Amino acid sequence: MTQDVTKDELTIAEIQTLVSLQLGIASVGEEDLLVSELGAESADVVNLIAAVEDKYDVVIAEDEIPEIRSVRDLFERARG
Repeated sequence: MTQDVTKDELTIAEIQTLVSLQLGIASVGEEDLLVSELGAESADVVNLIAAVEDKYDVVIAEDEIPEIRSVRDLFERARG
């Protein structure tokens, strides 16, 4: 059984792994752009945000979604 990670314990590597699994991409960098570099569509970004919110028990405000362009942006919003 895996131990749940809180948002305070969250690392960029965990977000990279989540993005990798969700998008089916082997290697995801911290600064990779979700849409233009990783090929995510808007629905993919929404699904990524929902997965982060669910897994780490966080809420990302709807008005912040357009600002989430990179893996690092997603990590920073998840950390609050």
